[in-house]
Amino acid sequence: MLIGDVAERTGLTAPTIRYYESIGLLPAPLRSSTGYRRYSEATVEELRFIRKAQVLGFSLEEIAEILKLSRSGSAPCSHVLDLARRHLTAVEKRIRQLATFRDLLASEVGKWDGVKEPTCGGLCQIIAGADESVGSPIRIASPAGRDLKKRR
Repeated sequence: MLIGDVAERTGLTAPTIRYYESIGLLPAPLRSSTGYRRYSEATVEELRFIRKAQVLGFSLEEIAEILKLSRSGSAPCSHVLDLARRHLTAVEKRIRQLATFRDLLASEVGKWDGVKEPTCGGLCQIIAGADESVGSPIRIASPAGRDLKKRR
């Protein structure tokens, strides 16, 4: 199978597939006499596995570990379960942080709702006047992967 066929069957792009090869996530494919990459059904299966693992929150490094175990003949499921439990704990912590952040933000927005045009001279008074009694800033990752500061 050529890379375009594999891309179509897996929903990935050809550059993504080549990237996975370049970082060692996928083994280098066989090449045809004209230099085209030739993929097997096993590669399609592994690429689908990689996509599903990413949807479940596994990093490419973790996926590489899981694939290495599988390729060596070891059963990776206990390792996967351990990683999944750690991910679940992190997600639950993030949900608690986001709920606290939501409450803080809703409170601050509520102070300014109904004001047609807040007057700001210099620093924005919406932020400058925010309640400081909520504690020290903590970092939570934003959906885009950047850190956001919020107060406890």
